[in-house]
Amino acid sequence: MHRIALLFAPLLLVGTATAQTVSSPGYDVYVEFLWSKTPSGALARQETRTFALEPGLDPQVCVVVSSPRFAVDAVELQAVDAQGNEVTRRIYPDVDGSKRCVAAALPADAAPGKWTYKVRVNRLDEVAGERSIDVFRTMDALVAHVAQTMPGLPYVLGRPNYDRSIPPASYNGELVWVMHVKPDGTVSKVDVDTATGIGERMRPSAVAAGMISLFPPDPKRTADATFRRHLSLRPDN
Repeated sequence: MHRIALLFAPLLLVGTATAQTVSSPGYDVYVEFLWSKTPSGALARQETRTFALEPGLDPQVCVVVSSPRFAVDAVELQAVDAQGNEVTRRIYPDVDGSKRCVAAALPADAAPGKWTYKVRVNRLDEVAGERSIDVFRTMDALVAHVAQTMPGLPYVLGRPNYDRSIPPASYNGELVWVMHVKPDGTVSKVDVDTATGIGERMRPSAVAAGMISLFPPDPKRTADATFRRHLSLRPDN
């Protein structure tokens, strides 16, 4: 196994935002939210901390489940809104706990707010893990919220994909890249500032991750606006 620490901060503005998966003692559960479906073979994916109910988007929910004591053969994914009402629920049979990404399938008439995605395993009632995400009615509302509460931060932050051809024990190194952000919130260029150890091999993934990041539009954003991201990789002991 390997440990990855992701550190990010804009060079001109400062802010942080984190979200953690909560797991039960019997299972190690990881839930990840993606802005859109990741193409097969892509070097990076679009991790997000928000969803919008607006039609035409393709949000995804990814789940990984592992347990030292139990074999995993089915995973249930349930979305619950801020009032505790069930939004969606679906069982995915014939899975082994490895990463599975599925369409979030957000109902257009659902209530926006903080939703919690609950994971159950092997058709048991116990919730094995969960993670929450802010859901907005429209893209305009989502972008306005991010701009006001997390100035300078992206609402979609590209994340390098794990290269399965690299042995986990080899994941040791540092990787720092800098995104050049345009007034419309897209990234025009990515510079790799530091690449040591396995980070040298992951240079293309860092560039791909930077290019698919999205920031709230800002007409006052200067031509030299940049955002730095630091990836630190260490093998587990």
